[in-house]
Amino acid sequence: MGKVASHTWCETVRQVLRREGAQPIHCHFMMPATREHIAAALNAPSGCQTIANMLVAKSTLRDGASAWARVQSAREGNETVRVISGIREPVSRSISIITFLADFYGHVDRPLNPRVPMTPEYVIESLRENWRRVLDRQEPRGTFEWLLWYLTGAYRTWFEEELGAAFGIDVLQTEFSREKASQRITTPAADVLIYRVEDMPPTAPGYMTLLAQASSFLGAPVRDVPVVNTSSTRRSREISAAVRQRFSLPEHMLAPIYDDPVIRHFYTADEISTFQARWRD
Repeated sequence: MGKVASHTWCETVRQVLRREGAQPIHCHFMMPATREHIAAALNAPSGCQTIANMLVAKSTLRDGASAWARVQSAREGNETVRVISGIREPVSRSISIITFLADFYGHVDRPLNPRVPMTPEYVIESLRENWRRVLDRQEPRGTFEWLLWYLTGAYRTWFEEELGAAFGIDVLQTEFSREKASQRITTPAADVLIYRVEDMPPTAPGYMTLLAQASSFLGAPVRDVPVVNTSSTRRSREISAAVRQRFSLPEHMLAPIYDDPVIRHFYTADEISTFQARWRD
């Protein structure tokens, strides 16, 4: 799932398993059906094409196709496929998504583009409108707006459409262990470790436990996780920080966001209440 510190985990695996010569595969959408759906939406008629730079989108689809081919090859060779995947509370994640898209995709005529001045107020209102569409399941016509909408709402469907479709895994049928700060699912098809972004900062209560679980999963000690691909290192860092400080949603929108079964699975009622209090109007 995008914007859940996946680059950080790829670099962690690369560093930890360097002696073995292991190279992780990084992708967000691996399943052919998902990639075909995204490609069809992004290949909209010219009047609906609002993405200024399609290079990253095309690269993401290519990475997914390459990853799927390698998984298929591993299966044919009876190799164990190990997957590290994450979850992040959805409102915080949505702020990362919109600033990332503005930085790397850019909108053709709205001030969501690195070449024009962006303001926190415009980003906030754009994100609020996006959440209204996500909750109403109303697909936008423009491709930039559609991608923002699709990625934001993926927290509800990603585990089913990607992990479930690829490996026959239902994350909701196996308990997320807060004592272990992770969820481990082992099947003949794959060995999967699922983490929460909120447990990754060194100050988080679950940080050391998560490192221990990652060490067990990889069979090598994980002593820390590097800081990779964060908004603090990009041109929009000041905008991102301001949006995080000022963004809010009304209660009638927050309630269905945090009542989704996926969110209820990974977070306690107290944690969800804390999220809602942070983002409530």
